[in-house]
Amino acid sequence: MLNFDIFKQKSPKQRFLLILGLIMFVFYLGIGLACIFWADLPLNIGRPYKIGIGIFLIIYAFVRLLSLGRRD
Repeated sequence: MLNFDIFKQKSPKQRFLLILGLIMFVFYLGIGLACIFWADLPLNIGRPYKIGIGIFLIIYAFVRLLSLGRRD
């Protein structure tokens, strides 16, 4: 049987938090990709550390997205 509970109307607070969560996902994903691929990023650290920070931010973005999907 299909679960149609996800289509229920959300309160304005829940809708705002969902949109804010999605915006933060895109923000962390963008910053992570910028750390990896933007060569002239003004961080005074070595290239391997920039890649590490970028990977961490991308993983963190997806963890936030998964936790956003699990909320009621």
